[in-house]
Amino acid sequence: MILSSNRAANFSYAIRNVVNAAEKLERQGRQIIHLNIGDPQQFGFKPPPNVIEAISRAAREQFTGYAHSAGLREARAAIAQYATALGAETSPDDVLTTAGASEGAELLLTALVNPGDEVLLPAPCYPVYPAIIKKIDGVVRYYHLNHKTNWQPSVDEIRSLINKRTRAIVLINPSNPTGAVTPDETTKALLELAAEHDLLVISDEVYRDLCFTEAPTSASVLARDSRASVVVLESLSKTHMLSGWRVGWMRFSPATRVRDLISGVIRLASGRLCSSTLAQYAILPALQGEQKSVTEFRDEIQRRRDFAVARVSEVEGISCTIPEAAFYLMVHVEDMGGRTDEQFVLDLLETSNVLVVHGSGFGCDPKDGYFRLVYLPDERLLGSAFEGIERSLRVLTPVG
Repeated sequence: MILSSNRAANFSYAIRNVVNAAEKLERQGRQIIHLNIGDPQQFGFKPPPNVIEAISRAAREQFTGYAHSAGLREARAAIAQYATALGAETSPDDVLTTAGASEGAELLLTALVNPGDEVLLPAPCYPVYPAIIKKIDGVVRYYHLNHKTNWQPSVDEIRSLINKRTRAIVLINPSNPTGAVTPDETTKALLELAAEHDLLVISDEVYRDLCFTEAPTSASVLARDSRASVVVLESLSKTHMLSGWRVGWMRFSPATRVRDLISGVIRLASGRLCSSTLAQYAILPALQGEQKSVTEFRDEIQRRRDFAVARVSEVEGISCTIPEAAFYLMVHVEDMGGRTDEQFVLDLLETSNVLVVHGSGFGCDPKDGYFRLVYLPDERLLGSAFEGIERSLRVLTPVG
């Protein structure tokens, strides 16, 4: 018998792990409402027409073989122009395209972290970060966010976690899974803290263009007034509804402070040859073309957010803050009946046919009573989901 490695056995990605239980019920003929993964296309949203046309034209007329490991020059130039327009002067040489922001996170952390090194992550946090860090034998240290403070990080807590093994602070702004936006003043303070201790700031800004209020300033722009070294991770997966295309990138700011890290990332990137050459032709039209599709998408998901928040307020025993961005609700359950959050989510699935993700899958304490719900479906499907959740909460009585 050929056994898998300990590394593979220990790898966990909560967003997909809960799907196994749902698939079992579906094989029994149950109709499951999937509110576990934030994929706009799954709920009928389509990529912008100008992006589709650019890809179609590229497939017919342009080079689609192996590109440079750092990416197509025209794609990197478009990203550099975009970043410079934001206020972070960037060269194409300071950009590397990736198969989505998740591959960017893996390349970057693998180039940065040695076994035993520590990385500070928010809790709750997008679960790909702790999964990667554990896979490369790094150590996850969480700084904790709470719905009572609208999921805002504490600079003092982060400062208390820094030691000689700390290599980086991860900021996710806007947040996945909470939809909260961290104010610029807090980000500035975290950048100054990182500069003081010579730490890299990894700023995940995938949802910055999907804010319902004023968007936060990119950490790469705020870093100009500090000595902080920042790597920004961005993607077209959510904003332009290109989730399965796997189009993302990282940009280094200022590159002069991280030359050795850039070299390390490119060495690792060369091992996978390149990210999808064809998909990279989406970057220029997405960043420089019409933005009507993105604006319409944002307006529509804001309406769905408002509907979902209103429905939560009508269900006794659960509550949530109002997300300022993205398409997720982090819902708080007042009484899980003695269950862990994962068991509560599995019991909720069994009794309601609604699949959500437990908060501990994002780094929360299993007893804190959170689950994440995706509000991308239309009002009819969301309404059915909340009816199921409301019925289930009457059934899920204490088991302890």
